[in-house]
Amino acid sequence: MSESVEVALTGWGTLDNILLALWQIVEQLYLIVVELGGLILTTPVMPLLIWCVFWLFAVDWTRLRQVMLRGGWIGIVLLGVVMVVAWQQLDPGAADPVLGLMNLNGYIEKMMYVTGLFSLMFICGAVQLTGCCGPSRTEAAEANGH
Repeated sequence: MSESVEVALTGWGTLDNILLALWQIVEQLYLIVVELGGLILTTPVMPLLIWCVFWLFAVDWTRLRQVMLRGGWIGIVLLGVVMVVAWQQLDPGAADPVLGLMNLNGYIEKMMYVTGLFSLMFICGAVQLTGCCGPSRTEAAEANGH
């Protein structure tokens, strides 16, 4: 706590204690925000957060689901295979342990990561299809003129 705040509040009695407690709460909230910001802005978390936000808000899963049911899932599977092959060609280094599994082939390692990304993508789609992140039914009906 800063000395200037303590000096300014001395002699106020009970109000002094309340204001000091409020100041400590503000300081601790600031420290929490700084720590959360440091956690969110790190390398593994921020790209995953951007990936989830994109698939949650930028994609119309109602239309994408219809396309996937008519055979579009083949394109998604092929896109995943191309992602794995391209990633392995760009970074052919030794595989890191994934989920505690040692001595993985580089292709298997990349396939596990791509499968995780696709799983997050489909979870975001399921959440959007439940209506959790879209306009409410009354707002949608008003927008459509009903």
